[in-house]
Amino acid sequence: MATLPFGRGTRPVSTFRRAVVADHAAARAMRLRYPTDGPSMKPRGLVSAAITQIGFQLLIAVRLMRLARDLHVPGGAQVLSRAIRHLYGAEIHWNAEIAPGISIVHGNGLVISHSSVVGANCLLFQHVTLGESMHATRRIVGSPTLGENVQVMPGAVVLGPIQIGAGSKIGANAVVDDDVAPRSIVRSPTSDVLARPGAKDTE
Repeated sequence: MATLPFGRGTRPVSTFRRAVVADHAAARAMRLRYPTDGPSMKPRGLVSAAITQIGFQLLIAVRLMRLARDLHVPGGAQVLSRAIRHLYGAEIHWNAEIAPGISIVHGNGLVISHSSVVGANCLLFQHVTLGESMHATRRIVGSPTLGENVQVMPGAVVLGPIQIGAGSKIGANAVVDDDVAPRSIVRSPTSDVLARPGAKDTE
């Protein structure tokens, strides 16, 4: 029997709870992996994180949107989708498959299309787009599938029915429209640094 993605077929409320707990664990793990003296990055309990950490708040809102869909609340998913757009500046479709245990940093400008799939332990930064598009050579329309432990850095755009292999990292402002092998790094072109003739030094 095929495995249903991300807990489908289980009770919606139980799925919601497990997803929120897994997301919190992922957020704590990220903060432990990148230690800092800044108080905003210290690992926190679930309730404290829900109050103080915007990315975790956004994920809870996304899980609530999915819960409304799975409970067949009339218009519930759509209303929560609009609330997410206005509160967090993010556009995430209620049918997107987002595995429990991911991390979102900032989250503003995040766009995830209805047929996107995000695997466990992925890390998504602000202004990331996982968008629907037609593949240039396969000529089919679809959205990206991110394997587990994929990092997508700020401003990256990932388009079409493509596979981003597990453990890969998509660099800031990269545009990806074809498959990426597991454990790859995708870098965007670097910016040119040129002399600025006539400019005065500031004090």
